[in-house]
Formats: sequence, structure tokens, C-alpha cells
Amino acid sequence: MSGKRWHPSEERDELVFAVCARFLDQLGLQYGSGKREKGKADLTKADQRGAAAAVAEWLRQKYGHTVLSREQIYPIFWEAARRGFLLLQPPREQDFARQIAERHDVSRFAQDAETIQVVNVRGTEASSHVASAGADLLLSLIKKLGRKKKERGAADPSVHVGLGGGYSAMVVAKRLAERIYSDLDCPPLVLHALSGGGFLIDEPRKSPITYFTFFDDVLVDVKFVALFSATVVPSEQYEQVISNPGVRESFELAQQIDIVVTSFAQAGHRHGLLNQHLKHLMDTGALKPQDLDRMKAAGWIGDVQFRPYGPRGPILDECPVKAVTLFELADLVAMARREDKYVVLFAGPCGECGETKTEALLPLLTEPKLRLWTHLVTDVQTASQLLQ
Repeated sequence: MSGKRWHPSEERDELVFAVCARFLDQLGLQYGSGKREKGKADLTKADQRGAAAAVAEWLRQKYGHTVLSREQIYPIFWEAARRGFLLLQPPREQDFARQIAERHDVSRFAQDAETIQVVNVRGTEASSHVASAGADLLLSLIKKLGRKKKERGAADPSVHVGLGGGYSAMVVAKRLAERIYSDLDCPPLVLHALSGGGFLIDEPRKSPITYFTFFDDVLVDVKFVALFSATVVPSEQYEQVISNPGVRESFELAQQIDIVVTSFAQAGHRHGLLNQHLKHLMDTGALKPQDLDRMKAAGWIGDVQFRPYGPRGPILDECPVKAVTLFELADLVAMARREDKYVVLFAGPCGECGETKTEALLPLLTEPKLRLWTHLVTDVQTASQLLQ
């Protein structure tokens, strides 16, 4: 190593992870503050220096690694974060979750506190933290279903997960891939793309099929079911499009999906994918103002899986176009009523501007025709608006 400057990227995965685990263990933080002596919860710089020195000495003894000094232990943490070894878990507000469950008669919450999760985050980063928390919930549900399938000796032990499009689903997929990278307890997975592509040609990462690449290197057995189709078609052509070869097969396999991961947008919001597409059609002359007027007159307040709805239920006929997607809103409502299926709804703020979508969320809580979720993940600002 003489004459060569050391960099943490040179270290192998095993050592990077071992350093982080040992350092946190030295501080008594790895398994909770209970490992620390009473009255020693506040960590001083001396604590940290002592822990780093102890880890450096441990490396010399266990690995014969004589290069790393106390000061070089800290850059290892940055390297661990870069490699995805360190995952932050945002705090939950259980009292807010309980109040929402009580106000909106979510009976499932009494048996399963995971049913509603309120993540204590605010600001423009809230959406990504809500999605991260939801990914952790998703992994919990995947393992739960995997155990059930194994216990009953199912012919197919795989858990089938349907991924919607958009920013939240993208973050969920990335976090899930990080969590299952080498998780031998995770059952085999089959990931289904719920929609046919991206609405915007310059934002392909919001298309579900692009999320599949996150799982290229995971050790868990993961298979994929794509949906190759036009993203949006005129409503009168929809049935023909979904019956075409290459599309029909994806719809037939949709019945195997155990968990749907989806989000929603508020009507007219500038970052909503459906709204952006409708605006594009207006700008190009493919739609006329009266086409949108019919949707507004029907009470358009939001959309789930690019299917618009109003305060009283789905808007079926007023939208002039239809996104190609595996489930209608009524299908998701029926799925949410089953004991062997889950629908996880992400209800955080907009991932681009941070604006909440509380107005569009309310009907999904109050209207039985729109109770299309089994698990709801939201942020503290949205939750407080719901409870006002």
C-alpha cells in the first residue's frame, strides 16, 4: 500500500459491512439503546473516537488489516451507504394512525397495526420516505404470504407483486431490491407491471417495466411479467387493445397477483401523469376543452392507476382515453376485501413538489366503492389534514 492513497471503495463488501456492524455494536446502537448503560444514552465525541479505535484494533486482530486507522473507520460508513448497506427507517406516528382508523372505521387496524402507517416526515423529501417505509411494509407482507403458501404446500410458492407506475412505485421497487438483495428468508417473487409504459417520453423511469432492472443482482429468485402495450388509447379502442396477443397474456396472469402496489394523483395537478397526458392531448388538438369539462362535471377529484374517480365512486364513461392497466378500480376494491390479497396505497405528498393530496385521498377513505386498499402509508402532514 506504500505510495498508494487508500480509498474505502477498495474494500470488499464483507469488510465494509463488518466495520459498520462492529462500530454500532461498540456504541450499543445496533440492537437498540438498551445495550448501553443506564444514563449513557447520549453519545459524545469521545464515545465515537473510542468506538472507532476499538474497531480498528478489532480489524487488526480478526482480519489482519493493518491499514485502517481510527480516522478511516468513518469513511467506511459513507461507502456502506453508497453500496446500499445502510437503510434508514423513518419514524412512525402510531397515534395519528389510530385516530384515522377510528374516524374512518378501518376495522382491520385493531388486528393489524400495519394497516395504516403514518410516517413522521415533512417537506419535499417526505414522498421518498413514505415510499421507503411502504417498501419495508411490502417486504413484511411478502414474507407473510410466503409463509402461508409454504404452510399449505402451494404448488407455486412465489409471491406475485403488481407494481404501478410513477415516482412512489419507483422508490418502492428500488428499496425492495435493496432489502431482499441477500435475504434468504424472502420467498421467490414474480413482479408484474400493472400499466403499459410511461406517459412521458422523457421520463421513462416512471414506467413499471424499468423497475425490473433494480432486481438484476439480487440473490432471491425473481421473475417478471411485463405489459407491452400502448400506454393510453382512446376509450372506444380499449377492449380491442387488451385482447391483442402479447397484451392478453399479461391480463390473464393478473389473477395470480397477491399484492398490488399503487398510488394516486389529485385531479388537475401539474405533476399527475394522467393530467399531464390529457394536457398534452389538449395542446396537440387531440382533445377539446369540452372533453375535460365532462370529467369535471362528473366530479373528477383524483385517479388511481390512471382511472379517474369522484366523491361517489369511479368515473367510468366521461374520460375520453384509457390507460392500459391490469385492474379497474372495482377490481382493486374486490381484491381489498379478500383475506389472501393485499393492496398497498401510497398516500404521501407529490414526489416532485411536495404538495399534499388530501382532497383526493378522502374519498378513498370514506366511500365504500373506493375503499380499494388494505394498507395505507402516508405522511404526518397529510394525516394531520385528514384529522382537522
